[in-house]
Amino acid sequence: MDRQADDPHDVVSRTERETRAAAEPLPGAEIAERLRARFGEDVPEAEEIHGQAVVRVTPERYRDLILTLRDDDELAFDFYDFTSAVDWEDAGFDVVTQLYSTTRRHHVRVKVRCSAVDPVCPTIHDLYPGADWYERETWELFGIRFDGHPRLVKLLLPQEFEGYPLRKSFPLMSRVVKQWPGAAEGADEEDDD
Repeated sequence: MDRQADDPHDVVSRTERETRAAAEPLPGAEIAERLRARFGEDVPEAEEIHGQAVVRVTPERYRDLILTLRDDDELAFDFYDFTSAVDWEDAGFDVVTQLYSTTRRHHVRVKVRCSAVDPVCPTIHDLYPGADWYERETWELFGIRFDGHPRLVKLLLPQEFEGYPLRKSFPLMSRVVKQWPGAAEGADEEDDD
């Protein structure tokens, strides 16, 4: 006998249908538009790229946007993935934070533009504890200070290291030109003749 889809005794199927319906990911474009509608001019860029929402927010509204992403039941971004940065040289830095919803299975990438001279971004370590190390790493390698972070100390580099090695302006060590180790003895002498 075939059971109908709405059979009350078919608990497993009904639960599976409810879970799937509740867990449908929102399209990236819809997430982007919701954030633009809610934050207005504080979200100057919002679009879908490769199936995920990518938004730019002003530093002043960064924490508010992150709270909305985390606490809004329809968005439900409960998983913090990472924070890093991009050096645009004279145009400044983008702090990039990636979040994921484990219940809705959708992604969002949040970008914050910071000054090239004194880059500062609000911390979110208290909203997502996993951000603690990523913000420290971004500070250490790019020199972007996270305002409100309680302990910006080095993780990777020695304490005496000076500079920010992932900045494009960081001077790389020059290579010393050495003779090829596999050259036969006297090869240079023969070329001189």
